[in-house]
Amino acid sequence: MKRITPDLAGYESFLVDWIDETGSVVAINDFEARELGIAIHEKVGLERIYSSSSAQALRAIASGEQDADPVFPVWVNSQNYSEIPMVATIVRDGVRGLAVVKQPLPAEVLGIGPELVERVEILSQMIGAATEACWCIEFLEPVDTSLSEEEIVERVFTNESRWRACNEAMARLYRVPEGLDFNMQPVSRYFPNTEVNRQMVRDLVRANYRLDHAAAVDRRHDGSEMLVENDFRAAIQNGLLVRLWGTTRDIGPSRIREQQLSDRADSMLDILSATPDPILVISEEGIVLAANPAAETAWGRTGEQILGRPIQVFVETRHATEKLRQAAFDGEDQECDLGIVSADDSRSTWRFRSARMEGEIRRYVLTARRKARRRARPAAEEVA
Repeated sequence: MKRITPDLAGYESFLVDWIDETGSVVAINDFEARELGIAIHEKVGLERIYSSSSAQALRAIASGEQDADPVFPVWVNSQNYSEIPMVATIVRDGVRGLAVVKQPLPAEVLGIGPELVERVEILSQMIGAATEACWCIEFLEPVDTSLSEEEIVERVFTNESRWRACNEAMARLYRVPEGLDFNMQPVSRYFPNTEVNRQMVRDLVRANYRLDHAAAVDRRHDGSEMLVENDFRAAIQNGLLVRLWGTTRDIGPSRIREQQLSDRADSMLDILSATPDPILVISEEGIVLAANPAAETAWGRTGEQILGRPIQVFVETRHATEKLRQAAFDGEDQECDLGIVSADDSRSTWRFRSARMEGEIRRYVLTARRKARRRARPAAEEVA
């Protein structure tokens, strides 16, 4: 990409770029480069400078498909992801092609209400400053939504598309090197055509193009995979899908944490299942929430006969729940003896330790050990 000062007298303070007959940008002047934040050697496409509708109009003018008015409106992309309305003039500049000379003008000149311009600026600033990754995929080849589901999925990944107005949080999420414009990168580099992502698009089509919490496997700039969650919305015009937009979150760390917690829970269940002593978990009200197999074996009651029932149902000691809560309050070394009624109506005394579980909802872990019966003294000792 060249940065040149045009030989067109009087245009040094205007934004100027040159495009060839194919609509490709071949040069820009220093003033435009500074205003739009374009690096000296950066190769840019037409959509880097203009909105999609303005870029399409300029391509049609460059190819001769459309005549250019002496003065016509265009939208130019600023550095902070907003679009600035400008007035443009086409000047034929010999071997360098068409020079597009632009200058910002008040919205009234372009026939745009100030309220609408302000609203666009506010939304652009909100998206640019958002901490959540915001993105938009624009289809330069719109997708016909009347096609079969599989054909729509195929074209979402194969039709020509580009990123549009992705914010800085999006670039950080995908670890795009500083100074590289995310919006100029290929869509397929970060959103690859994989079976997981194809299934997500199928779900999107079935949900009438409005889908939340959709899992996908994207790629960072360095090619490493990343598990993400997307919220999708779509713009459909005359039956054609022209844009997809939404937000993206990296859920890889949370999934790893969930798996770790699941593995830990499985390990704890294995340990509890192998523990010979009965273990119960009760609520603040004394409802049994969990029980290990040893509890079922010790008292001859099935899980259905224990879970969801008040512990007092099979404890003959009065105020059992209060005693257990008090034992937990008094500390680890405090215990209380409770009389248990087994399924065969036999009675036995068990010594319980109670510990309160951490969390907003009060729950208690009970560990029980059968209390040995006191042996009767020999008759000779009683006579003595």
